[in-house]
Amino acid sequence: MLHEGYSFDFSSATSVKELESIATQFAQSIGCDYFSYLMTRWPGSKVASKDVVFLSSYPAEWMARYLARTYQFYDPVVSLAQSNRLPYYWGQRGFLRSYNKAERYVFHEAGEFGILEGYSVPIVGPDFDAGIFSIVVDARNQIPDIVEARVGQLQVFATKFHDAVIRLTKIGASDEDDHLTAREREVLTWTAEGYSSEAVAARLGLSASAVNYHVTNCCRKLDAGNKVQAVALAIRLNLI
Repeated sequence: MLHEGYSFDFSSATSVKELESIATQFAQSIGCDYFSYLMTRWPGSKVASKDVVFLSSYPAEWMARYLARTYQFYDPVVSLAQSNRLPYYWGQRGFLRSYNKAERYVFHEAGEFGILEGYSVPIVGPDFDAGIFSIVVDARNQIPDIVEARVGQLQVFATKFHDAVIRLTKIGASDEDDHLTAREREVLTWTAEGYSSEAVAARLGLSASAVNYHVTNCCRKLDAGNKVQAVALAIRLNLI
């Protein structure tokens, strides 16, 4: 999927997991620690979507916390995309001065997971779809040097990645790639028994945030409005 010279091919990707693998390799190959992608608006919609598509190579605990606490609504990096058509840097000294307490809190928490500075490319598609692709480092003052020689390459990669995500994630679609993982089935099974997220976490040796992350994924894959509906659908489809 990713070849010498940083060329890449999304056409043969059949799942978002493959896309994550391609982007992870790409980010590492140019000297970054992480990549991140957030779809902020689905095709055909003129408003921000509540159905989160968040792909990244961030630590799983951070991803789970981010989704469980709906940090996308307070994330300064996401806020910047709403007012910028062009790519932008973030995380540099003084970056948070204009943001409120909740927004600064999200960013300070991210720093605990090595998410310090980055460069984001906002993408807007022909059907009102929108997303943000970011490359991220866990050190200060490195990102400008990484980006400088690759501005065009990053723009192309981000746009093609967004197009591939659109292709592989359809609203309300029951896709082959959306089968529940073994862990997701396990979480839903205990949820169906009436256990809270904290109780499921204790049984499976996970954090409550991680359990909520898996439940959120189940709801998305099953097109369910909440975890009760997700459990009912999973039982109906003989998934648990």
